[in-house]
Parts: sequence; structure tokens; C-alpha cells
Amino acid sequence: MDTAVITTGGLGTRLLTYTKSNPKTMLPLYEKSHDQSQDPLLRPLIEIIFENLYDHGFRKFCIIVGTKTQESIFKQMLPDPEYIKLLKKRNIAVDRRFIKTLTKQYSQMNKCKIKWISQSSPMGFGHALLSANKFVGKDNFILHAGDAYFPTTDFIPRMIEKFERYDPSAMLLLQRKKSLKGYGIAQIKRSENQNIVYDVQEKPKNPLSNLAILPLYLFKSDIFDSLRKTSKGYNCELQVTDAIKTSINSNKKVIAEIYEKKHWFDIGSPENYFKALTYSYKISN
Repeated sequence: MDTAVITTGGLGTRLLTYTKSNPKTMLPLYEKSHDQSQDPLLRPLIEIIFENLYDHGFRKFCIIVGTKTQESIFKQMLPDPEYIKLLKKRNIAVDRRFIKTLTKQYSQMNKCKIKWISQSSPMGFGHALLSANKFVGKDNFILHAGDAYFPTTDFIPRMIEKFERYDPSAMLLLQRKKSLKGYGIAQIKRSENQNIVYDVQEKPKNPLSNLAILPLYLFKSDIFDSLRKTSKGYNCELQVTDAIKTSINSNKKVIAEIYEKKHWFDIGSPENYFKALTYSYKISN
């Protein structure tokens, strides 16, 4: 599996006024330096997501951006050799780690096929995913929300291995939670060493399980057929969870991986972003 879809086109209204011209995924988090420096790097989340997926073998990226905020992502992510020259010309020792980090990122991006898709107005997580259909084609792929921060991603290779072994239509990442507000919910049963998902709900008032759906998925390309067959749901938008339910109702196999780690962060609110920033600093020192 080497195809990834990253969604960054939401309005991010809970983080206004910053998100008026910047997507949530451009918010910075701390990361260990790529050299021997004790000082952590401060990097936009989109860089961290891209590099994590690259390190797990992904080389084809479809990144969904909003037309109002896309320029800030382009300026940050697209290779800029002139900026590297500027840093080198300064000839300041502290700049060397930044040069190394940016040079590595640009090298990785140049080895990838990257498609940027602009959305003038967000119409739901599912609509954003559907816009990637042509790029994905018949590939199996990972869907990663651009506002989801996973401090470690060693679970991704395990998910891919199980996806290839059990051959489902979709694979979800679930976490047991006490507070389920704002989450899609899954119900599972154990069968032949697999967590079989037999029902999902999108942000229900009365959840039928304590298993929250996290914003990282593995899919076969038939999810696009399910999306086209699915009506608008929560917030009058097309939702990925509802499309998964369509797949289940069509007798397609959906399985799940349980996220056993404590920490991951949806940075879409000031409180959650502060928690993510604080935690990323803690683990980067």
C-alpha cells in the first residue's frame, strides 16, 4: 500500500481567527530534532503527517485543501531551493538543522507523486474523500485526517499487514472512550482472530458502544461506490462513517484495529491543540 489521502479543507471555525487564512493542519507541534540538538523542532502538523506516512512506504499523496487557506500550505510544503540558499548564505551554525530538515522534506516530496485538490467550500469528510476518487483509482489507500496528531505511528504497519492478510473492504482504528461526544461509534464482534465491524453510527446521541472511530482508515477503492450511494447525514454533509455503514449493509467486510495507546489528539479546538502542543513538547525533550 503506497497511496494516501490527507484531508485539510475544513473551515476550522473553533480555531478562528487563526483559521481564517490558515488550515488547522498548519498549526505547529514539537518534534525531536533531526540532529544531535537538544532543542526540539517546531513543525506544522501537515509536515509531521506527511513524513510519518512517507516513512511507512507511502509515495502517492492526494491532499485535499481549501481554496481560502491553500496558499499557506503551498508556501510551507512545496520545495523552495532559494530559501535553502538563503539559510546557507547566512552561514549560522544554528541554521544547519533547519537546512537538514527542509532538505530532507524536499527530497522526500520530489520522490512522491502529489496531487493537490482544492475545495471551495467543505461539504463533509465524505465529500472531501470522494474528490480523491480519480487520483486513487483502484488502489488500496490510507485516509488520514489533517487535524489528527498521532505521536507515534507504529500501529500503521500492523494495520496494513492485517488489511492485506484478511482482505476487508475497510479497516477502522478504534479506541475505547468514556466520553464519546463528537465521535463516530463502531460495534464489533470477534471472529477468526478478527474484529468484525457489524455497525457504525455517526456522532449518535445514544451510543451503542464505547468504541470511538479515530480519523485514520484503510480502504479499498470500493468505498467510493459506497460514498456515491450514501445520502447526506450529520450536519447535512456526506460522512465517511455513513459510507462505511453503506458498505456493511452491502455485506462488505469491515474490520477494526484497537488503538491501545493513550495519546492521540484531534487539534480542532483550542483546548485539544494546547494538549497536543504540550504533549509534543514533553516527548521531544
